[in-house]
Amino acid sequence: MLTLLLVGCAVWAWAQRLRTYLWFFQQEEYDNRRFPAWWWGAHAWDRWLSLGLVVALGAEAVQPGAGLLAGAIWAVWRGRQEPNPLITGKKPLVPTQRAQKLWWLAALLGLSGWLALATLPGWAALLVTVVLLQITPLWLLLANVLLWPLQRWQNQRFLREAQTILTRMAPKVVSISGSFGKTGTKYVLAHLLQAHAPTLMSPGSVNTPLGLARVLREQLQPQHAFFVAEMGAYNVGSIAGICRLVPPDAAAVISLGAAHFERFKTMEQVAIAELDELAQATIARRGPVVLNVDSMPTALWQSRVAANPAAYVLVSAHPAHLRGPQDAHLTEVQETPEGLRLGFVWGGQTVLAQTQLYGTAQAGNVVSAFVLARLLGVPHATAVAALRTAPAAPHRLNKRQEGPLTVLDDSYNANPAGFAAGLATLSLLAKGQGDENGTSPARRRILVTPGLVELGTLHDAEHARLGALAAEHADVALVVNPTRIPTFVAAFRAAMAPVQALHLLPSLNAAKTWLQANAQPGDVVLLANDLPDLYEARWQL
Repeated sequence: MLTLLLVGCAVWAWAQRLRTYLWFFQQEEYDNRRFPAWWWGAHAWDRWLSLGLVVALGAEAVQPGAGLLAGAIWAVWRGRQEPNPLITGKKPLVPTQRAQKLWWLAALLGLSGWLALATLPGWAALLVTVVLLQITPLWLLLANVLLWPLQRWQNQRFLREAQTILTRMAPKVVSISGSFGKTGTKYVLAHLLQAHAPTLMSPGSVNTPLGLARVLREQLQPQHAFFVAEMGAYNVGSIAGICRLVPPDAAAVISLGAAHFERFKTMEQVAIAELDELAQATIARRGPVVLNVDSMPTALWQSRVAANPAAYVLVSAHPAHLRGPQDAHLTEVQETPEGLRLGFVWGGQTVLAQTQLYGTAQAGNVVSAFVLARLLGVPHATAVAALRTAPAAPHRLNKRQEGPLTVLDDSYNANPAGFAAGLATLSLLAKGQGDENGTSPARRRILVTPGLVELGTLHDAEHARLGALAAEHADVALVVNPTRIPTFVAAFRAAMAPVQALHLLPSLNAAKTWLQANAQPGDVVLLANDLPDLYEARWQL
């Protein structure tokens, strides 16, 4: 009877744990290779529940039945401590049909093992309970393999429906790719196109085939003249697959860099995925391809442009990169407290515009969006006027006031160039701003960051460089989960002055608590990246 009680209580706690693992599996995009790597790398195995059961095992050896009762009580107690991923965390578990099917199948697969406990003696039941708890993720992996044929069939059906709708509505498809800056560029471009004709864009950071298919199936209407599609690449072939779903009529590639370098391994692979695949699909439909070449290593774009010069329009601040009036020359980039002030020349016309956007790294992206809009038929005057009111993408160096604090929200930044640009903007906004000469007292600069992810072999070197740079721009650094980025911490500490401060904090919530207790009126705070729960969650189960 006590064995059945243990089984019932342990299964209940295990079901909660299975949901927690599903939360992280979803954040790894149900990848059966990356999820086990995270599981092992994060040491995300059961601790406290298993420890209690081992203690109960000792009690069972001394007094049969006592350990089973203690183990059942402990399982209920720990199960009640399990966080509910549907409502907790930065990115809660989304109970999609796929997630629900995975949970139920994994639960059914694992249940056979739990039912076998009822036939075991007490000490063995406790021991096997510990083992079953530790292998919980394996049931999700197995369920994912078993469900893959059905999932693939459903995915293909959704993609075919989206293609049918796209063909029937026939908007011009405008695609944007790049290692970083895609979403911000998309928001600017969609704003310029919308000023000319009804435009639909993929929202937020939606940039996968299924994500775009859902937008097409649910939102595309006959009146839409343009569909702006962000295209994300996690490996070679990703963008080629998206282009088969939404063939591009025009495109922009706005950067090639170290984002997701852990996956690509080399910059040539990045160029194949981010540039070649989109360019080839666009050129096949006789569409223009705009390249922001100042955000790309020269060796990666020059030979490609030379092979088909008529297909590309270049955007650059360097005259040596430009071939004539068909390319856009960025002549002025000035970051002001009100935003970027830009000057550029394209097609014989000069544009001077004050924008609401921050970060000098965005200058080439903004001009790329302008050129692409003009190539798609937006009148010059309309595009210039719209440029002045173009919005920033959410969490991409957005400036806002939170009481007496000025906050630069760059929490979706995920690349070294954007990180550096955010630091420069932090210093700019913290300058004395009481008069035009900037003679009023400077404000305190506070950096909040967990660093960057998916830099692969560049992780340590890039964080060392950024740590030293941060010491030039921040009076206070709040480093979240510092064990991830020891070179950043070491470089900041080595370069900091006695008046600067470095605080090492376990989580973003701890950083927010520090700000509430210590921030002063007038402080400028830069939120430089915000890692998903996958990287920051403290595994204390």
